Amino acid sequence: MVKQTNFINTIPFLFLLNFTLAQEDSLNINNTKIIKSQESETVTISAKVNIIDTNPTAYRFSIYARSKSAEPFIQKLFFPNEPIQIILPLDILNPDSLGNIAKLEPLGDKYSIQYRMFDKQENEIILTTYEVLKPADIIKLTILDKDSKKSVSNVNILAFQNGKLLSSSISDSSGYSRLRVPLNRDKDIPVNILIDTDGQFQLYRRELVIKEENSEEIIMLSSLELEIGESVYQVIDDLVPFREGPENGSSVLFLLNSGDQVVVSKVAGDRLFGRVKVFLEMQGKYKNVNGWILHKYVTIKDI
Repeated sequence: MVKQTNFINTIPFLFLLNFTLAQEDSLNINNTKIIKSQESETVTISAKVNIIDTNPTAYRFSIYARSKSAEPFIQKLFFPNEPIQIILPLDILNPDSLGNIAKLEPLGDKYSIQYRMFDKQENEIILTTYEVLKPADIIKLTILDKDSKKSVSNVNILAFQNGKLLSSSISDSSGYSRLRVPLNRDKDIPVNILIDTDGQFQLYRRELVIKEENSEEIIMLSSLELEIGESVYQVIDDLVPFREGPENGSSVLFLLNSGDQVVVSKVAGDRLFGRVKVFLEMQGKYKNVNGWILHKYVTIKDI
């Protein structure tokens, strides 16, 4: 009788145990469904690189939130001609406007690190193309009118050394220009800066010692002020002598180049007398220099 009683008492316990296990299995199934439904969507981030006159060995590409630059979501190395593409969970990106940053570090030389900010978007994010240029020192130029102190826009700026063109740029509407001077130049001699305003101002020439990395320079352009009876002539050849007197044997004050302007006040046969405005580097100011030039080297200019 005792054994029968124990068996009867065991039946409810086994039933309760089976019921509990069944409930746990059901809960696990439900949890699996919940986890699957909460799986994060992914987003593809793609970038293109335009290489200009240089050969980087690789790129280090990083993605991080703008507010946490020391904690990148991912950092990966890519080699040239390899497509730059990263797949990330969408929900880890910062939802703020332009809250995420893509950082590209070209390797192999002193290249500039470049950044692109972007919004959180679904499916695919295509970044603005990166441009990798030769390593260079940067000189930031501000071009102003000496008299009015107003900015001078859309002027051509050229940098030469030993007759070779190193760089060129055009000033924007605020007179600002960013000139890149290659690192492989001869750093022991200055760089010649030429600013051409297409006749709006006197052609500007100046020697500058370019500092390493970044530097700034304000350049004042001087306009031509004509007196009664004067005309503006433009030099049409290089290395043209501007003489102290009208005689062939008179001393040469300096040599003019194509594009320089001469304000002429007197004509004597095949010779013209006038003045040239030159910039004195030591004094940091312009000065009018009077002299003579042969007619065959100039042409009259309408202003």
